[in-house]
Amino acid sequence: MSLIEMYWNNGSVELFEIFRSTTIGILTLETAECASLASKILYTLKKLKKLYLWGTYSERCTLQLPATLQCISLQEVECSAEWLCSLLIALSSLDHSVECELLNVVLQPCAEECGDDLQARISDSRSEIPLHDMSEIKVLVENGSVELFEIFRGTNIGILNLKTAECASLASKILYTLKKLTKLYLWGTYSERCTLQLPATLQCISLQRVECSAKWLCSLLIALSSLDHSVKCELWDVVMQPCEDASGDDSHVHVSDLRSEILSCDMSLIEIYLNNGSVELFEIFRGTNIGILNLENAECASLASKILYTLKKLTKLYLWGTYSERCTLQLPATLQCISLQEVECSAEWLCSLLIALSSLDNSVECELLNVVLQTCADECGDDSKTHVSDLRFEMVSLDMSQTTILVKNGSSELFEFFRGTNIGILTLKSADCE
Repeated sequence: MSLIEMYWNNGSVELFEIFRSTTIGILTLETAECASLASKILYTLKKLKKLYLWGTYSERCTLQLPATLQCISLQEVECSAEWLCSLLIALSSLDHSVECELLNVVLQPCAEECGDDLQARISDSRSEIPLHDMSEIKVLVENGSVELFEIFRGTNIGILNLKTAECASLASKILYTLKKLTKLYLWGTYSERCTLQLPATLQCISLQRVECSAKWLCSLLIALSSLDHSVKCELWDVVMQPCEDASGDDSHVHVSDLRSEILSCDMSLIEIYLNNGSVELFEIFRGTNIGILNLENAECASLASKILYTLKKLTKLYLWGTYSERCTLQLPATLQCISLQEVECSAEWLCSLLIALSSLDNSVECELLNVVLQTCADECGDDSKTHVSDLRFEMVSLDMSQTTILVKNGSSELFEFFRGTNIGILTLKSADCE
């Protein structure tokens, strides 16, 4: 029954007993009463992956969560600090990766909580929560509040997903206290200077659907460079606000100052990952010293080609996508490795890339992890075949003794490229390649 989603609005003990020890996959409980009734059989659901909750919760959370749970989603929930703390503690006991979605959660104000005994219990829950290993919990917040984010102060949650700029603003007050935060997801619109105080443990910041100013992005990159360890910055769907959105000369001065500052920062430990780019976005990186650049498609590679040669400390370049024309990437002298991840390309493009690598005049590795060559039929006309023939002749005459070729998935056509060349090192990652 793992593909069945059960949705309850009104239940009873007898009704929930029907589902004891079944393998239903998703459970939606529309009221706190349903959640209370379900708590007696929840732990017996052998394949439950996702649990949706709605309603009002005041006491300590008594849900016995099954070991298979991957996500608990609080839809429209009003709850006490005690209940939310105890839920997070229960999630940490699952001992595997689990997501906690807080889509529309309102914390009950302290005034509604009566008596010294309850206040003591809340204090105990808050004290207990930082002691638990929550590094495998991913918390997603869509609508938050100061009180909600204070629940997470000093905890060791592993991943935080902030669905709006307002959430990011609220989270900024406690971010630096998250002792094991490794990944931060951001969504929303950002215009002012980035004020996020990033924790030292951060390994990746992922901008999902973000519209931002040059000022905000520059200041974010400066903040990342201060972490002083390897960190990835994923730009999945980032749109730069046009300059006219910036108000007045004062704003332009701030952007200019930030551009000057970013050029002086050591960004050699930062890996930039781009899925959707623009001329304006790539101009942010002109002249910087980022260490690794990961380009998810050929369009990004085309846009990056205009600034690649200015990257003063770029050591590794990852490429994905489809390439047909001659390779026009102007590679920086510092490049040590170019990695073709999932690439479909023409003979002309691959030849011209290898020629460009040989011109670097230093040891460089070319990783061909999953490269598919376009068939000759895909290349149009005699003129194209002449270009390929000329490029093959040029490649054979070049000194490629400092080039290391690594092949993971190859083909007869791919290996024919290296016939008669003077590459120095060949690494074959499978018996099939051999």
